[in-house]
Order: sequence, then C-alpha cells, then structure tokens
Amino acid sequence: MEKLDELQRKEMEKWKGKYLMTSWENYADFLEKLGVPLLLRKLATMGTPIVEVSYDEEIEEWNICRTSTLFYRLIKLRSVDFRFKLDEEFDEITPDKRDVRSVVTVEGNRFTHVSKAKKEGVTGHTVITEFNGDEVVRYMTIDKVPDCTGLMKFTRMKVEKDIKVTEIEEDDDL
Repeated sequence: MEKLDELQRKEMEKWKGKYLMTSWENYADFLEKLGVPLLLRKLATMGTPIVEVSYDEEIEEWNICRTSTLFYRLIKLRSVDFRFKLDEEFDEITPDKRDVRSVVTVEGNRFTHVSKAKKEGVTGHTVITEFNGDEVVRYMTIDKVPDCTGLMKFTRMKVEKDIKVTEIEEDDDL
C-alpha cells in the first residue's frame, strides 16, 4: 500500500474484517456461463459464504478468503484464499481450474480483479469488490459473455460467537 496516499491507506484499513453473504443475484447462471462444472456450481451455491479480508503489511499482500458454510456456519465446506499484491500481475489457477493471468487494482472504495485467459477456449472474468461501510458488493462479469453478470452482497459480521466449525475434507478433483 506504499504507493497509495495516506487517506486511501486509512480507508482501506477499514475494509479488513469478516463479511457474511446476505444475497446473490444470477450467481448460478454466472457460474454456468463461466464454464464451472456442475459439482463445483452446486458446492458454491449450497452454503452461506463468509468472506474475510485481510492484509499482511510485512509482504504487502491482501487476502480475500471465501469460505462456504452450512447450517449457519457450523460446517465449513470449502475455503479459497485469493492472495494478491496491488497493481502486480500474477498467474492464477481459479477454484474451477482455469489458468489465467490476473491483476488487482484499487480505485476509491473498490478492488478491481481482472483475469485474462492464458489459452484458447478459456475465458477471463472481472470481479469488482466495492466496500461501503459495513456492506460489500461484488459485481462479476465474464469476458466472453459480457451480458451475464453476477452480484453478491455481504454484511460485516459484528461479533463472532465461538462456534465449533467442522471441516469437510477438500477433494482437489472438485
């Protein structure tokens, strides 16, 4: 965050925390048109996602960890970490196994994550994560199907109760 002015850095500090998904629009259709296999689409849409935004000052790396849970967070289905440094391109294997080249930028109250396909037949996508106080909205578009958009809304989790979370073993073939 060294490249950002002091005001922007202070604002981004407020983005850190955990957010519980409150609604989504067109997400299943978005995943299908993105080419996500049926089993992964079902897994992605059957639980309640929790997103945790964190920043490691030592290595100047952001992480947006998305965890799918069941039964009001009692069972953790899957957790995906998305680590990045602002304005630096990186290779990424998406959770649905697409090989892309990505970059994340920040402007105002938004992270913009743009991924470009590295090979023919694969599509890229753009995810804009907008922070508005205790609310987060994620806008998702697909390069090859620009009229298909997905929208997810989240609310900051205020106080987290100590809940025992049971993890289901992750299968790398999913």
